[in-house]
Amino acid sequence: MLQRIQTVWLLLAMGCSVLLFYVPVWQTASPSPTDRLTALGAGINFKLLGFPLMLFISHTIATWSFKNRRRQLRWCNINIMLFLLFLLAAFIILESENQIFFELNWRDLKLGFYLPFLGILFNVLARRGIRRDEQLIRNMHHLR
Repeated sequence: MLQRIQTVWLLLAMGCSVLLFYVPVWQTASPSPTDRLTALGAGINFKLLGFPLMLFISHTIATWSFKNRRRQLRWCNINIMLFLLFLLAAFIILESENQIFFELNWRDLKLGFYLPFLGILFNVLARRGIRRDEQLIRNMHHLR
């Protein structure tokens, strides 16, 4: 299991999902009196709290599904969708609370904004490794 490269990619993506709980997605440097939020992240906002937990569980299932490559591919797809839903939910909460899209300052985006993109990249790389394993198994069957 650990000797396969997709396990390493899935563990790195799992690390990204765990860090989402600790690192904010957005934090304003100069709060104004009209702002209701000064920081947004999974550990700060109750509405985003379930995403890192769901991502951790789905990555664990994907990692331990190494005997069933189709199921592992499915879980990688689910992980990608969960990362995208996390970003979408964060932006919806941010817009509903602070109305920031008209004055978005890119310096206010923190590491938690980039972690889902890294997680998606790691899941795509894991999918590529799983597909290579599947192709290798098919080629071995053709040789028999």
